[in-house]
Amino acid sequence: MKIKNTIRVILADDHEVVRRGIRRILEKASNILVIGEAGTGAGALCLVRALKPDVLVLDIEMPDMNGINVARELRTKNVPVSIVILSACDDGHFIEEILQVGVDRYLNKSESPAKIREIISQVSERHAITMASLLIFLLPKIGWVLYQTFSAA
Repeated sequence: MKIKNTIRVILADDHEVVRRGIRRILEKASNILVIGEAGTGAGALCLVRALKPDVLVLDIEMPDMNGINVARELRTKNVPVSIVILSACDDGHFIEEILQVGVDRYLNKSESPAKIREIISQVSERHAITMASLLIFLLPKIGWVLYQTFSAA
């Protein structure tokens, strides 16, 4: 059950100690709840599908499936989740590829805890606005299809 105004987050990093640290950083915010953790890319995909978080915080380098491929899979399947890559990798090629895949934000692990919490809140708000805009766009179309379907019967 989603608590009103709570940002539900899944953490995906192959290092448990990093996940624990990020969890502690995020849990200092009253509006962020970590609902799951994964140590592999495949695990992250499973958790996102099962738990439907608002935000996935994802590392690039993981043993079975890298973060870029996880993000690509989620975007290809139109899974409604904001994706924040949080990685120590600062290679310009990776960052460019990440942004082309459709990741919402890239953050280096050297960012301040306050900045990490701020970015997660920002991408979550943007996602909510996008979903609301989509619903506003689709409702009249759905209504028209229903009207045509049932008035013809």
